Amino acid sequence: MSNNVAKIGSKRLPVLMAFSFAALAFVGCSMNGNVASVRSAAAKDVASNNYAAAESKLKLAIDDKAKGDGAVSPDQADLLIDLGKVYAKEGKAAEAAQAFKKASDIQQKDMKPQMIALTRSLNGLGLAYMRQGKLEAAEGVLQQALTIREDNLDAGSKEIAESENSLGQLYFESHHWPEAEALYKEAQAIYEKNSGAESTDAANVRNNLGSLYYAEGKLAQAEPLLKWSFDVFEKTSGPNSMDLANSANNLAELYRAQRRFTDAEPLYKRALGIYETSAGKDSPAVANCCNNLALLYFSQNRNADAEPLYKRAIAIFEAEGGPNSPQLVNVASNYAELLRTSGRVNDARAVMQKATSHIAQQ
Repeated sequence: MSNNVAKIGSKRLPVLMAFSFAALAFVGCSMNGNVASVRSAAAKDVASNNYAAAESKLKLAIDDKAKGDGAVSPDQADLLIDLGKVYAKEGKAAEAAQAFKKASDIQQKDMKPQMIALTRSLNGLGLAYMRQGKLEAAEGVLQQALTIREDNLDAGSKEIAESENSLGQLYFESHHWPEAEALYKEAQAIYEKNSGAESTDAANVRNNLGSLYYAEGKLAQAEPLLKWSFDVFEKTSGPNSMDLANSANNLAELYRAQRRFTDAEPLYKRALGIYETSAGKDSPAVANCCNNLALLYFSQNRNADAEPLYKRAIAIFEAEGGPNSPQLVNVASNYAELLRTSGRVNDARAVMQKATSHIAQQ
C-alpha cells in the first residue's frame, strides 16, 4: 500500500466516521478452571460495558499466570487476546497493540496447533495498528490473518468474514474504497448466511458499508444500511453499547449531510452520552462526537452552542496527541472557521497556530 494516504476529514467535515467492530466474543479453550472462570467473568463485565473491571481481572490473571506457568503458555496468550479486545473497546490503541503483539509472539512459538488461534491476535493487532495510523503495518498483519484463515478454514467461515471486515476497514481508512466495498460485501454475505440477517455481526458490516457509501457521497445507498444497523443494535446491544453509539453517530452524520437537523441532534446526544459512560469523558470517541455535534450547531448558526464543544474536542485531542494529531488539526480548522465567520479573525489564527505548534512538538 502506498505511504501517501489521504487524510481523513477536512474543514466542515466530521473528524472520522466511527467503525463498529465485531462484538467481543471470548472463545473458551481447554485450560485450568481458574483461568476459564476469569475469562468468563471478564466477558460478563464487557457485556455490561464495565470495561475497567474486565481489564483489572485480566491483568491480574496474566500476572498470576506468568508467576506460575511462565509467560509463554497458550493460556497466557488467550488472556492477552481478551485483554487486547478490552483495550480496543476502551479506545486504548497502544495498549491493545502491545497485548496482541505479546499474544502473537507466544502463539508463533508453536505455529501448527496454534495456527487459527494466531489469527485472532493478528487481527486484533492489525486493527490496533490501524488506530495508531500505522497503515502499512496493519495491512501486513491483517492480510496474514486472512491468508491463514483462507488456507485452513472452509470458505464462508465467520473467521474469514471477520478478516474481510477488518481489512475492509483498513482500506476504507486509506481511501481504497472499491477494495473496501468488495470486502464488506463478502463479509456481509457470510455473516448473513451463518449468523442471520439481524445478527450483530451482520449489523457491524452493514454499518461499515453504509459509512463507506456516506464517505463517497452515496447518501441514498448509505441511509438504509445505517438505519438498519442502528435498529439492530438498539434491539440487541444494550443501552450503553459502543456499537450502538457508533451507529447513532454515523446515522446522525448522514442526517446532517441531508440537512435533517432535528433528526440528527438527538442521535448525536445519545451517542455522546454512551461514549462518556463507556469510553470515558476524555476519550477520542467523545472528542469526535463533540466535533460532529458542533458542526451540526454551526450549520444552524448556533455558534454559542458549537463553540464549547469545539473547545472540549480540541482539549481532548491535545492531551491524547500521537495518532490523534490529524483530528486535532481538523477540529481546530472547524473551530477557526466558526471564529472567522463571527468576525474573530485573530482568534481563528491563534487557534490554528496553537494546533500546528502542538503537533510539531509531538
